[in-house]
Amino acid sequence: MTDHEPLRGDSTGARAAGHLHTWDEIRDVVVVGLGGAGGSAALEARRSGADVLVIDRFGGGGATGKSAGIIYFGGGTDLQRYAGYEDSPENMFNYLSMETDGVVSDATLRAFCETSVENFEWLRSLGVPFPPSGPVSKISYPCDASTLYFSGNELCSPYADRATPAPRGHRPLGKGLTGILTTAALRQAALQAGADLQMYTRAERLVVDGSGEVIGIVVRRLAAPRALSDLLQALIQFGGGINVTAAKVLQRMMRRLERRSERRFIRARRGVILAAGGFIFNRAMMTANAPDFAGCSLRLGTAGDDGAGIQLGTAVGGSLGQMERCSAPRFIDPPNAWWKGVLVGRSGARICNETLYGGKIGDHLVQEHGGLGTLIVDAEVMRAGRAQIMKGDPQLYQIFFGLLNGYVTCRSSQTLGGLARRMGINPAGLAETVAAYNRGAERGEDGLGKSAQHLAPLRTPPFYGIPLDNTSILFPAPCLTLGGLRTDGLNARVLRDDGTPIDGLYATGKTAVGVSSNGYVSGLSVADGIFTGRAAARHATARALPLRSVSVA
Repeated sequence: MTDHEPLRGDSTGARAAGHLHTWDEIRDVVVVGLGGAGGSAALEARRSGADVLVIDRFGGGGATGKSAGIIYFGGGTDLQRYAGYEDSPENMFNYLSMETDGVVSDATLRAFCETSVENFEWLRSLGVPFPPSGPVSKISYPCDASTLYFSGNELCSPYADRATPAPRGHRPLGKGLTGILTTAALRQAALQAGADLQMYTRAERLVVDGSGEVIGIVVRRLAAPRALSDLLQALIQFGGGINVTAAKVLQRMMRRLERRSERRFIRARRGVILAAGGFIFNRAMMTANAPDFAGCSLRLGTAGDDGAGIQLGTAVGGSLGQMERCSAPRFIDPPNAWWKGVLVGRSGARICNETLYGGKIGDHLVQEHGGLGTLIVDAEVMRAGRAQIMKGDPQLYQIFFGLLNGYVTCRSSQTLGGLARRMGINPAGLAETVAAYNRGAERGEDGLGKSAQHLAPLRTPPFYGIPLDNTSILFPAPCLTLGGLRTDGLNARVLRDDGTPIDGLYATGKTAVGVSSNGYVSGLSVADGIFTGRAAARHATARALPLRSVSVA
């Protein structure tokens, strides 16, 4: 039997190797993964009256708990109104329709936008701190005092031509990366509502009946002590995040540990909700599905982002989508003075508008230039950027990379031709690009849509090149996956290749194709996980309890 191959079962139990294993537990809903999506699903299902079991391979939190904490809310939240920005669901839809480009139906995207304020208030009611606070700006990540900022491409052309710009990056107030505030609140609320939480438990196989309906799940529950699991998880996330060989060895050790754990058979009368993350830590899946992104220097996620949830779904006939899509953001700011430079590929051709969101810049870099790019600035722009590195209460990592790129990784030359040769760029191509850029900057115009305030002719030597290659170790390029199981969107039911839903199976968050699966802006994946997690729970709990389960005999 191959990994994740489903077992057959009925109301009496599941069959494996010719033996009937009676159910160890019977629940209404089983949620796999306790991050932002799984926590939302568990709480919604429990509040709807279902008997809910949540399992998590580690200690809970998922990638959301270890993330920056940004959540993409809009349509008229009180933080937006307090800051003086008008927004509406329609305006939010107009903007996101450009980012999503049809990856979900218009009906799903409209529902996402129309429920955004409700989901924001729902999360806030759980104790996630979203007070009006701090400056509202466009930046890669805001200062500790800020709870609202422009987290995407809202201010850039052509997005601003179609939708009135509004900040939608909502950040729980706290120090540094505040994703843990969201997942901790969801976990506490789910437990208080009566959900049963079983940590250090890995989903191994689904169980289906004779009609193909998912009726249960097989798990492996790790016995105490669990310190080794915690250690391996941390080593995979951090050491394995930057070294492929280390990740492979450590994951093999983790699987060996988990195979020695207790096997349990759990009946799920109303459904199984997969919220187990993406596949950034599965090298084979990355190479097969997203080879253009497989070489990125930093894998962003947790050890649980190994594709297991996706593989569970495909093993019972689930269809995949957007598996080639990843986000490998390349932020030029801070300092934002460097936005006045030009980002070029090895040919010397300009790559894109330098003020675009880092994820969009990364898309252009990887898909059109092989992941290789260099930011070109002159002495005046470099001087202005260096002066900004310590200003505005930046995060510690922003200071570090600002100093690194401004003083260590950059290369300089008194001429553009000399710089091109040092950076491996075509000299003639670079000269042509900078000349055209300078002519436009003098008129306050840019062919790629950069606003006049971020334009300046690059004429003052020495000229500098800041390498932004996505394989860089000194300035690592973080990467996360965006594809997964296809669902029907509004109810998060997993679909087969023919478009029919698999009864009893749901997918949410990075395990599924969702609003963020075409391209990423900060906070969009977490917001989608909340939206689809709650939707999956509502649909599952509304299903009638079976009078019987179709026999496999």
